[in-house]
Amino acid sequence: MPHRSELPPLTSLHAFHHAARTLSFKHAAEALNLTPSAVSHRIKALEHALGTPLFRRQTRALALTEAGRAYKTTVDGIFADLAAATAALKTKPEVTVLRLSVLPLFASAILIPRLPKFRKKYPHIDVSISTESSVADFRTDDVDMGIRNMRVAPTGPGSVKLLDTKPVLLCSQEVADDLKSIADLHRHTLIHCTPRPNGWQDWLSLQGFADLRPANDLWVDTIPGGLEAALLGQGVALSLSPLAERTLAGSQLVEPFPTDGRGGTAYHLAYRPEDAALEKVRVFKDWILAEMNDFETSNEKRSLLSAAE
Repeated sequence: MPHRSELPPLTSLHAFHHAARTLSFKHAAEALNLTPSAVSHRIKALEHALGTPLFRRQTRALALTEAGRAYKTTVDGIFADLAAATAALKTKPEVTVLRLSVLPLFASAILIPRLPKFRKKYPHIDVSISTESSVADFRTDDVDMGIRNMRVAPTGPGSVKLLDTKPVLLCSQEVADDLKSIADLHRHTLIHCTPRPNGWQDWLSLQGFADLRPANDLWVDTIPGGLEAALLGQGVALSLSPLAERTLAGSQLVEPFPTDGRGGTAYHLAYRPEDAALEKVRVFKDWILAEMNDFETSNEKRSLLSAAE
């Protein structure tokens, strides 16, 4: 690689580029907002640095020497490439990162399967997903938006409901064959989710079985993990419909008996109100709401097909 001192100044190359194209120091000067004498001085300096004349200066005309014609080809290519690279940078959106805090079940059932569509539509937005069950703190955590499941809807700006859910019992077919009602749960293992420690007890209380004691308890740290355990026949999972049935494990489980839907919750999208105008926040909000409409429509169709079978 040549040293910087071995390359002509860019100002001299720019002057040569315009003068060689127009064969006029006057026209080059107008394009560069210089005087003709300043253009002439820069080109003389360039010729001196190169050790060869680039123009034949005639009384009323300017012509390129053989060296000048060869050099023009190279210099024109350099400025064309520079112009193209500059235009590309001006039109290419700046890459930004959207940091999401999403509960594992929502991430598995909805977000991750549909994320390629978002990335295709907004290639300049990189998505970083955290699936920790702990609630993100917008005041201290490095997160832009969060998706959480709540019994009570948040109030005020900075949140929007995505989906209503209801409790559903899911287990393997073998376990389901021994379950006809809630009372039968006392013979089986209940699979608990650590972030929702009172989930089973609250649901059993709503059903009038607050004193029911299962044969065993199994604790896992995520709902998808509980569905995996249920698929292996390790117990009965209390999960969230219609999301659980859309996971890989949940789609292979069965509902041993229908429940009344009491104890429902809802998923909400949350973000800082002051960030609402940010492109990455605005477009993700619009996109996920559209995806939720699509999800609910497809879920209704699935329900109709199941009812017809």
